[in-house]
Order: sequence, then C-alpha cells, then structure tokens
Amino acid sequence: MRVSHEAKPRPQSNQATHLAVAILLVVTAMTTAAFLAKAGTVPWTTLIFMAGTAGGVVNNFRRLQKLSLTKVRHASAMAERLVTIQIYASPFVGGVFAIVLYGIFMSGLVEGSLFPTFQSTKEPFTTFREFAALAMPASNADMAKALVWAFFAGFSEGLVPNFINKMTKDADHETATQPDSPKPEA
Repeated sequence: MRVSHEAKPRPQSNQATHLAVAILLVVTAMTTAAFLAKAGTVPWTTLIFMAGTAGGVVNNFRRLQKLSLTKVRHASAMAERLVTIQIYASPFVGGVFAIVLYGIFMSGLVEGSLFPTFQSTKEPFTTFREFAALAMPASNADMAKALVWAFFAGFSEGLVPNFINKMTKDADHETATQPDSPKPEA
C-alpha cells in the first residue's frame, strides 16, 4: 500500500467572498452617503471617508490578486484570519486616513494647484457640527480633488503616516535650529 505525502488541501475561508462583501458594503455606503449628502443631511466629509474606504478596498483587491495560490493553499488558519481581518480593517483605516488628509488640506499646511481649497476657512469655530457643515471645498473641482486624494489616502496606506512623519521631522528640525528663546526672570 502506497501512502501519499502530498499536502491535502484544507477547507479555507474564501478571501474572494470576504473581498466581495467588503466591496458591496463600501459601494452601498458610498451610494447612501452620496444621496444623503445631496439632500443636505450628511456632511460631505462622509463622502471623503467613503472615498478613503474605497481606496482601501481597491488596494486589498490588488493585493489578493498578487497572492500565490500555492501560498494560499498552505496558509495556516492564523494567516487566513489575519487576511480576513485585513480585508475588513484596511478600508476603515483608509477612511480615517482620508479624513486626516482632508483636515491637513483644510488647515492650509499643504497648498497648491493639486490640492483642494475650501470655502469659509475664515469663519470662527463654534461647534463641531457647524465646522463640519462649513468644511466644504470651494468648487466642484476642489471637491473632485478632495475625493481623489481621499481615495489615494485609502489606497496607499503609507501616504498619510509618511506625510505626518515628514511634518514631525520638519517641525523637530525647525525647533532645533531656532536660537533658544529668552527665559523669563523670576
């Protein structure tokens, strides 16, 4: 009697199914947010968040296409769980990064023709609700820029953290090169 030592395929969770569910959830949420925003009941910042989640989903899809079937067949149960968690967590993280990037643009820390400009940036801050209502791009082109950058923030998970690291290093360097300020006398 011959015994085969080939690896038997184990039943595995279907990453394609998880990705399809994630895509369906994001598309449904984006469509709902677009209709609600048009009706004026949801701030446009919700669309920014959803564009970031869409970027995260597309990046996950791209990653899964690159996975080797051999590696997937021999993956441990823990690796499968981690991939599943990644499929659902990455879009959320992309949405958060999109909102952070939107805030960076609104603050004026980054300016230029590639970046959106905003209306009502000189209005005094009163409540977060009013701030969110006034956090509107100045034109349709600026809204399109904001949505594209939000997608980039979700797609390229390193974009926003790398930008924040650069800003921190620049601030540290600027602080280190300034002469010490006079200390008040007691």
